[in-house]
Amino acid sequence: MGYLCVYAGNHTPGPEGNPGGPSPPSPVGGRTIPMNPSSLRLFGFGALLAAACVTRAAAGVFSDNIEMLVVAEHGVSTGAAAAPAPFVAFDGGYIEAGDSVAGDTPPAPDTVTRSLLDALAARGFQLTGNSPAIVITTHWGVLRTDHREIRIPYALKPNLTARIELVGTTRMADEVENHLLLNRRGSGLNDSASAPRLLVGAEETVLESARQPRYFVIVSAYDYKAMLGNQARLLWRTKVSARDVSGAMDSVIPTLIAGGARFFGQDLDQVQDLELSPSSPVQPAGAALGEIRAAQQSSGINSAFIQGLLRAEREKYSGVGGDGAST
Repeated sequence: MGYLCVYAGNHTPGPEGNPGGPSPPSPVGGRTIPMNPSSLRLFGFGALLAAACVTRAAAGVFSDNIEMLVVAEHGVSTGAAAAPAPFVAFDGGYIEAGDSVAGDTPPAPDTVTRSLLDALAARGFQLTGNSPAIVITTHWGVLRTDHREIRIPYALKPNLTARIELVGTTRMADEVENHLLLNRRGSGLNDSASAPRLLVGAEETVLESARQPRYFVIVSAYDYKAMLGNQARLLWRTKVSARDVSGAMDSVIPTLIAGGARFFGQDLDQVQDLELSPSSPVQPAGAALGEIRAAQQSSGINSAFIQGLLRAEREKYSGVGGDGAST
């Protein structure tokens, strides 16, 4: 959230073009003309307002809370939130897409798995390999702008598309992408969505959020019976993300899972913006990966098919395809 700070009086640039403060009274004829009382009152009001702005902004900067964006949609329209159901899960693994930044420490896979199982159990989902109702896939990591990506004339870079779709609903993302293509005189506009010349409101916020490097978790649910027939029938998908300045990745990812679990199975028209307190560190029980693998083996799902689905999801979410998929 931005804050508008108002300064009274003349404004003098500081060193190297940085904003300065109100300029001193101007000397005229060898003497200084003092401010009249009304000017002093105006200056005092401006100083107080500026101080209030700095205080509020500092409170936001130094807050330990994590601002989470949530996108939750159904693949198949049902008109109601999907009920918790028995599931089997497959983890697509860690994604680091876009520019590399030193110092990121992703959580251990077992920590992510334990966090997911705990979050799902708290919402009433039960892990099983014996005739589950849904198949859950998970991808997690960090998504940044890829400045090395080759620009495609009159088209959108896959990395940009991935960043837009992470933080916007399908309708919003389609409109933002149409807007960008229209202004670049590109082709391939989505005829099912509008193509605004200007972005305002929620769509403008989507584009702004897409420009920020973000940690994310994407959880998808597919119909189990369709999966047995080698068909990927999406039931619902929940995408949660936070800026990469929100904290250490190995703490933010489990927090996103715990905070986003309430939106599993929901179908929301708008992006939700929530503040979360960091979760307590997850202590992997060591059995989480074993529980998942046992359920996978007894589920009867074709291994080659599910691996192909995970690979396709990975390429879509990372904005990098083929052998160049992020690691």
